[in-house]
Amino acid sequence: MTRKGKIARLPRNIRETLNSRLENGEPGADLVLWLNTQPEVRAILAADFQGRAITEQNLSDWRQGAYLDWLRKQETSERVSTLLEFCDDLDNATDVQSIPDRLATVLAAELAAETQKILEKESDPSKRLRQISDALMHLHKIRYANLTSGRLDLEMERMEIERAERKRAETKKLIEDAAYEAKRPIFEALRRPAMVAAFGGGEAAGKMVDFLNEIDEEAGQAKLEASGHKTSPSNQPKVELDPAKSQ
Repeated sequence: MTRKGKIARLPRNIRETLNSRLENGEPGADLVLWLNTQPEVRAILAADFQGRAITEQNLSDWRQGAYLDWLRKQETSERVSTLLEFCDDLDNATDVQSIPDRLATVLAAELAAETQKILEKESDPSKRLRQISDALMHLHKIRYANLTSGRLDLEMERMEIERAERKRAETKKLIEDAAYEAKRPIFEALRRPAMVAAFGGGEAAGKMVDFLNEIDEEAGQAKLEASGHKTSPSNQPKVELDPAKSQ
């Protein structure tokens, strides 16, 4: 809620100091005197409130409104800090690792403490039983949420392992394809004489074999590029055979 009073218009550092001094129990008259002597306060009062000073009634309104909001925020902040310190203590004393596990332990401990306080004040057996049943129900919810979180962690770990396995398989395939493409010119050179002979020998047969080998090489290059592994023809070894032996 946006407040529009005199004190609400003051700089944050002055409001924080005022709240701290109120919390320490300083008299209202002393605080009003302190506020009205601050240069920053006097400048704002002159600009926005025709120079009218802050009164004890203004301070009373602040004490019953914004100051109470500030106190609640302070209590919440202190409680969160206490829970975090408790989590750190648990982390050092046990093998609890994940934040959900630690938080579930803290909540269960808080539930147990609050239930114990209520049971100490309650003497009616039926009400005590109902309180215990409610506590068990809440504990079940905490444990179920913690179990669900653990299953999610395991599922994420499994998916990560599967991704790593697929990545290794893809990398292995790329390496194998690249190695084959690097050695293919040698294989082609070694089998060229047999292929030329199969086409009837002579210069025309040699050109036909070279043409087929060129098509095969271009297809292999296209396959590697499509898989993300590019090679340059200049990097492929050239194997020259004696034309006389190739025919």
